[in-house]
Amino acid sequence: MKPQLLSYALPSLLSVLLLGAASCARADVDYQLKITDAAQHLAEVRATFPATQGTTLDVQMPNWRTGRYNMLNLANGVRLFKAFDAKGQALPVAKSDKGTWQVRTKPGDAVTVQYELYANTLGERTRHIDDTHAYLDASGVFVYAAPFRKEKVNVKLEVPQGWKSRSGMDAGSCEHCFVAADYDVLIDAPIETGLHEFYTDKVDGRTIELAIWGRGNHDGQQMMSDLKKIVAETAKLYNGKYPFQRYLFIVHATDGAGGATEHANSTVIQKPRWTFAPRKAYQGFLRVAAHEFYHTWNVKAYRPKEMVPYDYQNENYNRLLWIAEGHTSYFEELIVLRAGLVKRDEFYEEYAKLIDDYQHQPGRFQQSAADASFDEWIAVGGERARNSSVNIYSKGQVLALMMDLELRRQTGGKRGLEDMHRILFEKHSTAKGGYDVPAVLGALRSVSGQDWSGWWAQYVDGTAEIPFDSLLAGAGLQKVVDVPKDAEQKTKWWAGWTLRDGSDPAVVTVVERDSPAWKAGVVAGDTLLAVNGLRVSAKDIGDKMSLSKTGPFKLHLFRRDELVEMQVAPQQRPKGKAKVKVLDKTSAAQQAMNAAWLGVAWPKEDAAAARKP
Repeated sequence: MKPQLLSYALPSLLSVLLLGAASCARADVDYQLKITDAAQHLAEVRATFPATQGTTLDVQMPNWRTGRYNMLNLANGVRLFKAFDAKGQALPVAKSDKGTWQVRTKPGDAVTVQYELYANTLGERTRHIDDTHAYLDASGVFVYAAPFRKEKVNVKLEVPQGWKSRSGMDAGSCEHCFVAADYDVLIDAPIETGLHEFYTDKVDGRTIELAIWGRGNHDGQQMMSDLKKIVAETAKLYNGKYPFQRYLFIVHATDGAGGATEHANSTVIQKPRWTFAPRKAYQGFLRVAAHEFYHTWNVKAYRPKEMVPYDYQNENYNRLLWIAEGHTSYFEELIVLRAGLVKRDEFYEEYAKLIDDYQHQPGRFQQSAADASFDEWIAVGGERARNSSVNIYSKGQVLALMMDLELRRQTGGKRGLEDMHRILFEKHSTAKGGYDVPAVLGALRSVSGQDWSGWWAQYVDGTAEIPFDSLLAGAGLQKVVDVPKDAEQKTKWWAGWTLRDGSDPAVVTVVERDSPAWKAGVVAGDTLLAVNGLRVSAKDIGDKMSLSKTGPFKLHLFRRDELVEMQVAPQQRPKGKAKVKVLDKTSAAQQAMNAAWLGVAWPKEDAAAARKP
């Protein structure tokens, strides 16, 4: 049912401004947002700031939002910016940079600013308004003034009848009102208001809430049941110490947007509406939920000191984002496994894909994890990323794997990476200024009794190859290529290109550095036409390559609309999928290490098989 918009009886501007003046005695900052045209994604925003003794006040919209480390130019949604004094008289305004308006003030007077907001950036998870809901992240919605950043905040929404409003913030004095201790709390507690499913329950005495906007193939009751397991299992990593009393999961079942963002006691997860089933697709949602929830500790409760407090106008450079993000990716896999939401073989399957993909990133020898963290603000995707960079998520995850298994080796399986994170949480919280490299090295020494500075120089500041074979073997595992038994051919030709899915003719999107295609001169954007005179598509090019028994083949392609011919000398590779499997024979020590690492017992059938001669 399409919701009906209310006819508002709005107070006069003067009365609103007088209300703002009264509030300044409490030194509160008051925000009002009225949805004016939901179909056109428009709202009117008013912000009243307490009295200032200066003659100017800089009012700013953040240039980025937390959880996404690049500039978003969020002020581009603001128009018709005006300012008024406590009597409703207009004040001069001049824009001084892309996200700053300088208001000429009267000493001792409160200031109210008003602007039209265009909210249609759902995929950026900053602001979105339509006829069914509004998602409001303060980063892209509410301006702030630095002198009042630590003052109490009041938020009032005027929304269509029948809508419900949810947030990690505490409820205010009216149905669609919220209060926050300061702007930093506001910016870390997005609002979901509109028509949505809602569930609430308890875990360890904490309130857990779930709001789902959008129709799709999800099962809200099942989601809530599984999210409770994630909550309980994550808290165990920190000995049951929670940094919140109430937590809100916001889920957008939608189209044209995907991803997730963590906040202090809430998260927003966006997923295409028909991808909550079948099982494997739903497990993808659970992994994302575990990732974002773990961020409640790692990033929100403690994070690199360069990000404490957040600088909303500028890049927050640091060399530890691989811990903030990559370690979170690492623990998301362990959390869903330990919570019983995925099976051991499914966990191994994810690690096989992770390791195999990482080993096909030549950029791992071009950029260190520390440098990637610093450069995340200018990171690019596509071919350049794979060939010349590393990803803070995947690189951080494989480093976390190495750190965890090495810590367990050094301590006889008694302690691991979660112990290091407990130390960061307890001793280097955001309230205590966050952590730096010496703090992390100190935590590693505290856990293991060993000096990790040499390891750090080699694997974090350097680009040494990660010894996956020995790491996995210590836990009774190996990475192999599983060739199907019924395969007529055990090998296949590999050229080193990635093709656009379904393209016909085949379009190259990535060419791996130093691969046969790279050496032959194939580049991203080439359109591949024929192999040895036979027409090819993305679907059948592998079959056409296999017809070349001797290896080198003649390739025809279009580049700049011109026909090009070249010779490609492919390599033989095993034909099959990468898998992580249990070793044929495992010792009791390997089994114990595996169980300590995964947090689940070694399967009895595997133990019995390992004892057979």
